[in-house]
Amino acid sequence: MSRRKDQINFNALFRTERVPGISALGRRTRGKATYLCLHCDDRYRATHPSNAVHHARSIHPEMIEEPPTSGDSQGTPIGTPFSMDSFVSRTPGESSLRNVFNVQQYNEAMVAILTRRRSPFSTVEWEEMKQLVLAANPAIEDLLITTRHMAMKVINANYRVYRSQLRDSLQESQSMIHFSTDLWTSPHRHGVLAVCVQWVDKSYQLQKALLGMPECRFSHGGDAQASLIMDVLQIFGITKVGYHVGDNATSNDTCLTSLARRLKEEHQVCWNFD
Repeated sequence: MSRRKDQINFNALFRTERVPGISALGRRTRGKATYLCLHCDDRYRATHPSNAVHHARSIHPEMIEEPPTSGDSQGTPIGTPFSMDSFVSRTPGESSLRNVFNVQQYNEAMVAILTRRRSPFSTVEWEEMKQLVLAANPAIEDLLITTRHMAMKVINANYRVYRSQLRDSLQESQSMIHFSTDLWTSPHRHGVLAVCVQWVDKSYQLQKALLGMPECRFSHGGDAQASLIMDVLQIFGITKVGYHVGDNATSNDTCLTSLARRLKEEHQVCWNFD
């Protein structure tokens, strides 16, 4: 079997490990070889090369090709030495390509392009964007984000995940949580109220975040803005309200008066905005 092992290169499918030891005579030894399958996350181990080859044939048949056993069509003699290249397919199978594709990492990258880099949602519909990803992995076309509706679903799901993490960080704040708001009109003529916060986290590092951008419908008055701000504060469990920063719009005075009243009535928080 040692001759068989010399004829096969296991590096394509297995990693060989040896644990050095001490012989009965006190000499250092290389230790017994153990073969770890590279495609089973090192969960499979074999101590004999024939067992390793049997594992590859049984569990990963799509990644290997059977070696010639009775001479090939061109008259290769039986028992002719062959390399591991005859086992491994040079073109990865579709299942192998799909398994190495990280869907979550791809989704997060697309969300970052659309939000952090402020690219238009039509970016996901670009044929060039699709071809760029498929050039790296041609087996995942059905997993790509190709419509604006799909992009919105991924962004909303991503927001819900990070919202819970942000809430935990705000709950551990070492300072009051200071917030700023600004009401503006989108190009589609929707009134949007941006609510941002700043705080010192548990590591005493200054942090800032955009908590929400609720739509301000029907009325842009101070009471309506205060109601939207309270909704955002309640979502994140914020009661340690610090300073507020805003522009000199008259509605902000009404907004802060209403916000102070609601904080006292609903959370028994006395907040002085003067």
